[in-house]
Amino acid sequence: MPVMSFPLGSLGADGAALLPGGSATAAAPRWRQQALLIAGGLAWLLFVLAMATHQVSDAAFTTSGTGEPLRNKAGLLGARLSDLALFLFGFSAWWLVPVALRAWLSALARLLRGPAAEPQLPRWMFWLGLALLLAASSSLEWTRLYRWEPLLTGHSGGVLGYALGGLSMRWLGFAGSGVLWIAALVLGLSLALRFSWLRLADGIGEAIDRLRE
Repeated sequence: MPVMSFPLGSLGADGAALLPGGSATAAAPRWRQQALLIAGGLAWLLFVLAMATHQVSDAAFTTSGTGEPLRNKAGLLGARLSDLALFLFGFSAWWLVPVALRAWLSALARLLRGPAAEPQLPRWMFWLGLALLLAASSSLEWTRLYRWEPLLTGHSGGVLGYALGGLSMRWLGFAGSGVLWIAALVLGLSLALRFSWLRLADGIGEAIDRLRE
């Protein structure tokens, strides 16, 4: 009687690669993930370069410039990108750098270790956190850091800070708006960067206890 044998793993999840067309089906999503990951990393580097070398004198989205040569190291695209980000959110646009880096590192971990690499929050919680973070930071910037306006082509805190900051000042006053936006900033940071303040406090406490021993 002939003995039927199967390669190890052919009956498991990896065995799909041995079926006709299975290798292409399994490999295609991974190649797309890798391509998106590389594209995302390059986009992040371009944004950081554009923001770091932003010059008010460059011709961009909100200004025609001073006629001097372009100084933004990311070129015309970088000048317009950084100008638009600063116009919308003021210097609070810099929050996009750590948030995007955290999201990119999470995607890299899922690609290398699998979906179970870390617990995932619902996607809407991330976007809610990012919205709270930008709204709170822009509003605090407009109400308290207005001395930065000469460095921008628009208002301190951008369009978002001008709208929400003015509204909160009108209804809650200087102190009340500060309390509101600081609370929103704390919550937004936790959701957008996907960490727990309680776990962070516990970790700091444990580190202090170890240093005392």
